[in-house]
Amino acid sequence: MTIRGAMNRQSRPRSIRLEHHPWRDPRLILGVLLVLVSTVLGAAAVAAGSSSTGYWAVRSEVRAGDPVQRTDLVQAKAHVPDDAARHLIRVDDALPARLDDLVWARDIGDGALVSRASLADRRSGGVTELPLTVTSGAAPTDLQRGDRVDVWVGPGPGDDTGQKSTRVLRDVRVVSSGGSASVRGAPSRTVLVDVSEAELSGSVVSTVAAGHVTMVRIS
Repeated sequence: MTIRGAMNRQSRPRSIRLEHHPWRDPRLILGVLLVLVSTVLGAAAVAAGSSSTGYWAVRSEVRAGDPVQRTDLVQAKAHVPDDAARHLIRVDDALPARLDDLVWARDIGDGALVSRASLADRRSGGVTELPLTVTSGAAPTDLQRGDRVDVWVGPGPGDDTGQKSTRVLRDVRVVSSGGSASVRGAPSRTVLVDVSEAELSGSVVSTVAAGHVTMVRIS
């Protein structure tokens, strides 16, 4: 070997062989972590959905006093805290009474879950409807079912008894706005209001029967 050949061989750069470790690539590690996180979250969502309980909900808005129809009820899955869940009706629970004997005890909005307090057995007296004779001009002309009213009783037009009007019922719900009739020649209508046992007494009944009833709508 000549001296020139030895020098040329020594002057050649030594090739460096780079070793590639794909598992050390930050992009790959980040991708794996994202897949793992998505898998865990998906499993948690499935587990939460499977642990939800089926409750009865209303398909659309219902009004107090209406009979409960099978078509009013729809099953809904929900995860509800224990303190609230015990007041709701699960789909595997028995209803408080036969469906034909149940009425809605309160207004319920579209899609709301059904609580036990929202159902009443019509045979138990849970819903009491008090008929009130209201002459023309003594109630809003557009009074309708669901309105909330205060009921006042006092002397009628032309009466000069010195008696003051008294509020006998506060914030009661109109069940029916009634049809046209006539009392002592004056146009009137019979309005049904929903009252509780605590509100209804003999004195209230006798007062509204003997006096002039005026309804003030409050909502």
